[in-house]
Amino acid sequence: MYKYSCPGVWWGQHTGLRNVYTDSQLQDSQAVKMAKEDIKNSSGLKDCDITLLVKYKLSIEPVKTYADITKIPFSETVKKTKIITLD
Repeated sequence: MYKYSCPGVWWGQHTGLRNVYTDSQLQDSQAVKMAKEDIKNSSGLKDCDITLLVKYKLSIEPVKTYADITKIPFSETVKKTKIITLD
């Protein structure tokens, strides 16, 4: 989780809190770089100050599975396409 503070385009500051997610361990400098990219991509704001607030490890485990889970396609078949050129 990080706090950002970005200069406004016309006036003031844009501030807030956001989370970034990764599947690997990051050094603090890497986390700041990732946070700067995240806020830039999500809002278009550049030159933001980033303050790291907390790193945490999140684990999710299923508690109960419902019957409709079987309706979700977990993979899709790829259709082959033939390209025909005319000479």
